[in-house]
Amino acid sequence: MKSVKRVLLRSGKSPYDVLSAEDALHRDVIATNAGNLIFSDAAHKILETPDTEVVSNGIGTDLAAAARVNEEYDAFVIPPANAFRTSFERQLNRLKRLIGKLRIPVVVLGVGAQTGASYNPARLKPMEQSVREFCAAVLERSASIGVRGEFTERYLRDMGFRDAEVIGCPSMFLYGSALDVRKRVPALTAESRIAVNGSHSAVQKQGLDRIVGRTHAR
Repeated sequence: MKSVKRVLLRSGKSPYDVLSAEDALHRDVIATNAGNLIFSDAAHKILETPDTEVVSNGIGTDLAAAARVNEEYDAFVIPPANAFRTSFERQLNRLKRLIGKLRIPVVVLGVGAQTGASYNPARLKPMEQSVREFCAAVLERSASIGVRGEFTERYLRDMGFRDAEVIGCPSMFLYGSALDVRKRVPALTAESRIAVNGSHSAVQKQGLDRIVGRTHAR
């Protein structure tokens, strides 16, 4: 009988755990951004096969759990979305320290570097050493790093990393190798219902509230 591989996935929750909006916010399973669930849920479903069990470890990084992880799991998968940003440096360093203690394969899916609309990497300069150490730690346990887009690939290549591959968001492969987009209506109208998703900081400090207000008025 074929043994089942156990994969530990860094995610706020399993896609099969149903929570109320209040519980999700209270436990912060979305890590302040609902888009993170798209990354983690897609990664979970892609990795899950009849021969693979995928377990969510939550968003926190427990350095003391390294020995247990080595013993109980066959791989550690991280779908970090936009981890190369200054506000995430502390968490990135904790992940690096955990990875350094692991003896199992470590896979990074779709990591992105976050800058402004001009794609200027200068704002990431203060955390360059942290990014270098994280990538080096991952590549000790993996053949390559899957990045979100061309900018992140260039960003890592400029630091000397040649083992970065553009794979985009894992959700693009949720239903197979080709993304099938089916529009319910040919075009939006004034009667169309539109959902807007934004972080607290984007609404409170970065002007998203004005965009939402103008769109609602139109």
